[in-house]
Order: sequence, then C-alpha cells, then structure tokens
Amino acid sequence: MLELGPWPTDDAVRWSKFARRIVCELRTSPTDDAVAPADVLDLWSRTIDRWSTEAHAALAENRPFRLTSELEPEVVEYLLHGLDRCLHSPTVMRLITPSEAIEQRAFTMLVVRAFVDGLLAECSSCQQYADQVMTSLGTLLTE
Repeated sequence: MLELGPWPTDDAVRWSKFARRIVCELRTSPTDDAVAPADVLDLWSRTIDRWSTEAHAALAENRPFRLTSELEPEVVEYLLHGLDRCLHSPTVMRLITPSEAIEQRAFTMLVVRAFVDGLLAECSSCQQYADQVMTSLGTLLTE
C-alpha cells in the first residue's frame, strides 16, 4: 500500500511536470550509461501520469495532495531501483538545474519514504532492500 501525502498540491503538480520532463529527456536522448531502460521509463510514466491526475484534481478542489494506491512490492522495488539509478546518473544530473534539485528534493524524498514505508508494511523480507535504498538515496536527498 502506497500512502503519499498529504502534501501541498502545487508541489505535487510541479514535481509531476519535472519528473515527466526528465523521463521525456531520457527517452529522446538515449545515453551510453543506459541509466533507464524503456520498461523503467514506461512504468515511471504511468506512475507519474496517475499522480499528476490526482494532483490536478486536488488542485481543482483546493485540497492537499494525497494518494493511496496498491502496488506490488516488486513494482515498488523496480521503481525505486530506477529512481536510484537516475539520481546517481551523471547524465540525469546534467538535465537538472541546481535550483530544480533544491525545489524537487523534498517531494522526491517524500516519494522515496512512501515507497520504503509501503515496502516495509507489505513485505517482511524487504528490510534489507529498504535499508539499502535509504542509505543510497537518503543522504543524496537530504544534502
């Protein structure tokens, strides 16, 4: 179970646009480091689209962004793995301005935390992976 939010809706809308741009850039400008294969980009695209739809609905209703959905642990692990690769990729980091990195850091960390919490709630054998993700991404996102 993924519980994301409550969070300011404007932030969720901006993050969705930002994340969609990065996915589009990775699709149209393939790189040698193979940071994100097409299936990872497809899965993130569907996820971002779903979140964007909810964020725009929340914006129209003048309420905080909140999302609850069920995802299989394997899907969450795959999304996290793709995010981890992207955030450690020099190619992706060149696509992100310093101000974007600062602006999007809090929501990105919210996403990571929600995925990790959902994994831990659903999968007793996921503790080691959750710890690994938090070690890899947690320090990167709190800098």
